[in-house]
This record gives sequence, C-alpha cells and structure tokens, in this order.
Amino acid sequence: MSQPNTEGLSVKVWVRDRILFLAVIIFFVGGAIYIGAGKYMDPHSEWLHPIKEFALLMSLIGVVSLGYELFLRELTFGEYKSALQEIVNPDAVRLGIEGIYKNRSELGQSMSFESLFKQADKELFIGGSSLLSIATSSAELLKKKILNGTNVRLLLMDPSAYVVEIITRQGTGKATFLNEIRTSLMLLQKVAHEIENEPGYPDRGKLTVHTYDLIPSHSFICLDEGSAKGVIVADIGPYLGRTTPRPSMLVVNKKDGIYEYWREMGDIMWQESKPFNMLTEDLFGTKTKALMATSGPETDYFNQEAEVWQEASICKMNADWRSIKGAQWIWVREELSLEEAKTGTKNRFRVKFDLPINCQGDCIVRADLFLRADDECRVTINDVGLNQEYGGASYPEPFIIDVEKYLKSGENTMEFELMSFAKPDAKSPEENLTGLIYRLHLEYRE
Repeated sequence: MSQPNTEGLSVKVWVRDRILFLAVIIFFVGGAIYIGAGKYMDPHSEWLHPIKEFALLMSLIGVVSLGYELFLRELTFGEYKSALQEIVNPDAVRLGIEGIYKNRSELGQSMSFESLFKQADKELFIGGSSLLSIATSSAELLKKKILNGTNVRLLLMDPSAYVVEIITRQGTGKATFLNEIRTSLMLLQKVAHEIENEPGYPDRGKLTVHTYDLIPSHSFICLDEGSAKGVIVADIGPYLGRTTPRPSMLVVNKKDGIYEYWREMGDIMWQESKPFNMLTEDLFGTKTKALMATSGPETDYFNQEAEVWQEASICKMNADWRSIKGAQWIWVREELSLEEAKTGTKNRFRVKFDLPINCQGDCIVRADLFLRADDECRVTINDVGLNQEYGGASYPEPFIIDVEKYLKSGENTMEFELMSFAKPDAKSPEENLTGLIYRLHLEYRE
C-alpha cells in the first residue's frame, strides 16, 4: 500500500496559511524589478520592455491576490457556505432557523445567557411564564445592559390571574409555580431599585415589566427586535406547569422566514399585557422579601488535597438529567476522569446565605429546597443532617424539601455530600457522570 504524499500536502498548507504574506511579497518584488530594470538596464536593450511588462504583471497579480484575500474570499466563502446549507437543509435555512435544540439544557450548552445578551445593542425583549431563571442567574447581566444604554422589556404571568391556578393544578397541584412568579417579581424589583439608585450612567436604558393573564404560548428572548441583525430564541409549545422539556429554536431575521411570526407573537402578548409597577414598596401587600440560593458560581466545593473551599464548576450533563429553573448542574470540574468514573467519587459542596439578624419566630414565610443529584446526595443545614438521601436526576419532578425549621437569623450554611457510585466497567467518563443541582427558595419578613 502506497504512502500518501504528505510532503506535497504540507507545502499546500504552508502556502494557504501565508497567502497574504506571499501576495505582498509578489507585489513588492514585481515593483522592485520594474523600477530596477529602468535604472540599471540599457534603455536600448531588447530585454528591457519584456522584463518591465513581466514585473508589472507580477505586481498586478500581488494586488489582485491581496484584494481577494482581504475583501472577497470571506464573502465568497460565506455565499458558498450559505448555498451549501440550503442544499443540505433547505427548509431550515430558508426559514432563518440557525439552531434547533431538544430542550433548554441543550440550548444552554450551546450558548449562555451572557453570550446571548451581549449581542443585544438597543433592546432586549424577554417573555415567559415566571422568568425565574432570568431573575436569578441573569439579574446582574440585565442590570449592566440597562446601565449601559440597552432597553429591557420583561413579560411574565400575572400572579393573581386565574390561569395561574389552572397551571398549578396541571403541575400536580403544587403551589410552586405561583411562588416562582412572586419571587421573580420581587427579585426584579430589587434590580429596578438598584438601577434607580445607581449614580452616573446618563445614557442608561429602561427596565419595563409587564404581566399577562393568558396561558403562555411560548417563551422567548428577542434581541434588537425588527433590526437586520435581529435574533429570537424561542421555546416551542405552551408551559402547563410540568417539567417536560420543550424544544428550543434560534431564528434570525431573514426575508420570508419565520422570524416575523415569532416577533408578531411576542408583540401580541405585550399588547395584551399590563404594566407592573416595579417601584412599589410592597408588591403583594405581604411585606415580604425574597432570597434565592442556587447551584452555580456561588456554590463552593471542598478541595480535599489542598483542604480549602473553592468555586464549583458547571459540569457536563447526562442527556437524561432534568434541570431546575434558575440553577445549573455543578461538580468540582466540568467532567470527571475515567478513573473517577470507574471507582466512584465523594465530594462536599456548600452555600452560605444571610437572613436578617432580627428574623425570629414566624419571620420565614416559605423555605423550599428544590434538589436533584446523581447518584446520591446527603444534605446538612447549620450542622443538622437531614434524615434522607436524595437523587432523582431524571425524575419528572425534583425533590422539594421544607427546610424552614433548620434556618436561623444571621449566617446560614447548607452543605451537600454528593456520591457517585463506582462503575468498574466504564469505558469513558460519559458513562458515569455525576452532578448536583439545587435552588433554595426563601420568602421572609424583616
């Protein structure tokens, strides 16, 4: 069997990677020969004009090559790529669909809220059921965008609407959906107050919140609505209180595509909604405040080798794992090693949060811990261990634990001991992934 000619291939790669440099060299060499021939050759020589013409041709080749590399290649390649995509997937490209994702988790692995929000220049329009994920994990991002001149419109369900009760019954009768909406509004109120009291930023944008009383047709994030570079990310299908994953779609503003359809749907929902006054001191007449603690950057893990607490990492998810609104799957690293997958692991995680020092008696209105883990997790709150082991990474519903009686005024510490069982026959780390996801949901009176 003959060996491939790697030497010839290497030369081609070398030339391709240095084409701009070579174009410049050809231009200057041609120019130098043209000038040098006029100065140093006999004016009556029969070779003078052919050499000068050849040198001029070299310079022209260099100019054309340089122009092509700088201006035309990317354009030509882009057109070729677009044409190829239309051949391979004509319907999706024609409709402006740049990505279809099985669920919100798969979308999150492809792009973060941070990278998505950075694309917005003048306006960010977000609509959904509770927007709890936005109010928790993206509050600071929204605040920065607004202070730097971006207008933000947020659209979520009216907590007093009858349809919220209907969705709650659809969601196995638990009141968590209503609580999510209330908490989201309280957290957004905190952002509104912070923006209002932030000095400077004369060109700041505006935060506008509306609520609606219809069953949400879809959730969406709309960047720079109506502009040529407009982008919409939409969860397809209505939210009915269940954690059943919904597919997501990324759509760009393309002529005769479906961008206008999603845009019109969002505009109709906004027109049918009503403004929500975020600067009201007591939103619901309960004189309560909300506090959230979620798995993510604010969670630490205990480094057993260095014997110090360090920031946990967002980890690689198993395809069967379910998410929790506002939270992310975490572990000590993004992914465990093959050896760890075979032998199993045990790691400790913790999160600290403060309750007002005068929070006594019936101060705490609600304290729910939403939890999933793979494979097994033990929970300790303020040095008191809970008498149950939790897992349920792929369960339709997360564990919901009432932790009110374990909390105290001042600093509180919640620890998680996460265990991954050994799988000696594992061929890759993906066969035995491990992780933790949680959301502590607090509502209290000062």
